Amino acid sequence: MYPDTKELIQQIEWSNFPGGYSTSIEEVPPILEALCDTEEEDEVLSLLFGEMLSHVKQGYNVFEIIEPVIQVFDSLCKEDFAYRATLADFLAYVYTMDIRAEVPILTMPVRYSFGRKEEQPDAGFTSFKTFIRDHFYKTDNEELLSTDIYYTAVLFPAKEEVSRIFDIIKSNGDNTALIKNSLISAALINYVTGERTSLPEEITQLLTADESLEPYIAVYNGISGFPVEQQQLQELLDMEEDIEIQWAQAFIIVVATDALLIGNLSDAGRLKAALDGIFPILEEQKAKFGEEEQEMDFPLYPYMAEDLTSILFRNFLNRGAILDVSELNEVQRYCLERLYASKIHTHAMLHAGLLPEGITPDNQPTLLPIYNYSI
Repeated sequence: MYPDTKELIQQIEWSNFPGGYSTSIEEVPPILEALCDTEEEDEVLSLLFGEMLSHVKQGYNVFEIIEPVIQVFDSLCKEDFAYRATLADFLAYVYTMDIRAEVPILTMPVRYSFGRKEEQPDAGFTSFKTFIRDHFYKTDNEELLSTDIYYTAVLFPAKEEVSRIFDIIKSNGDNTALIKNSLISAALINYVTGERTSLPEEITQLLTADESLEPYIAVYNGISGFPVEQQQLQELLDMEEDIEIQWAQAFIIVVATDALLIGNLSDAGRLKAALDGIFPILEEQKAKFGEEEQEMDFPLYPYMAEDLTSILFRNFLNRGAILDVSELNEVQRYCLERLYASKIHTHAMLHAGLLPEGITPDNQPTLLPIYNYSI
């Protein structure tokens, strides 16, 4: 199967692309050839995440060998590979840190170390974006999936994309999953770009007519930066998960939390009230987290805490410097006090230059305890 891709694998000068091990240049080509002969999705997942991953990424490092790997993935997609979405998911996992740096909420959180500063994207990130644009960026509404809309917001956030997403919603009025993900994507583009594009009346009417979609008006408005009330989002805050949502690993409570916070960022009084409403929910989730055995990399409580602190301390992320509390505004200090009182610390706080209470750079231990593991 996939003869053109197999030929490409043979033509690539693998010795020019170092990987995670000295043997990577010999081991990666056979893995890709096996991928060409695989017919089951489980086998594809095993090859990518079981055999390939450590050759292309270890810890914070993405190796140059990812470049020809992306070339092979591109060729496979051109030959109609059956599991192209799995290839995209694998690359998105490899570039978790780059994605989170560009879109610091609702995407997979990152285990940052204290004061770490990212100077430039990892090797191959531009090629990854090109791969996604070539194979997942669609203009034909009938072929659109939530995945397409997700990658648009994550990798190509631009004001004109919001209008395109609105057109997609209007053309898919009976596809609730696509509508929900599209609304979040459009709102997230507003957040990342600083735009505030209002919902068209036609879409507002569409959402109002469906009880399951009506709360997403407040989701869109909040993440876009328009003021919202907790009552408008309470149904989603109580729901915890919505399997139709691709954002935040389907944790709709995280989406609603983000909307409530962002929607009130411009008013200190409203933001403080929003935090007062969210902290009891966060503390409840923290208690559940401590009682349950965890299987996900970032289950609900850490995900919620990471997004909350990414929003509140966004202007300090990735500075590579210690954050002096005197640099915080009144509400940020209030939030930090509540976090310390609840014994909550996050990777986003480390990234912003905040150490756990009682720890200073002078007495910082080798390992900092965050959640139920250390880094």
